[in-house]
Amino acid sequence: MHREVKRIREAGAELVLIGMGEARYARAFREEFDLGCPVLVDPNRAAYRALGLRRGIGRTLALPSVWAARVKASRQGFSQKGVKGDPWQLGGVLVVVPGGRVIYRYLSQTSADHPPVPEILSAVEAAGA
Repeated sequence: MHREVKRIREAGAELVLIGMGEARYARAFREEFDLGCPVLVDPNRAAYRALGLRRGIGRTLALPSVWAARVKASRQGFSQKGVKGDPWQLGGVLVVVPGGRVIYRYLSQTSADHPPVPEILSAVEAAGA
């Protein structure tokens, strides 16, 4: 998604990442990947719980799709440099419009499970219309 920051902003929105680590980790993450968007931290996972984001279980790390995604990311120059939070917390993507209404919600089933970027961008652009 960070590659789509310009398009997201052109639609009148902002990409915001929320992580579980400490502020220093978020700052390093933002700088390392040159994100150009806010990276917030939620070390107690309050936002994760409020948004209904799931926690995985041990077997979700052993799925072939997770390992395939890890290999693909590694080949593209991305690698995880250690766990900085709850290793079982799964992510998700939400598109929230002013007033707090969620118009798009995707809850990851595994750590390698992400929604299609075009689907997210469609929701963002529809929200701006």
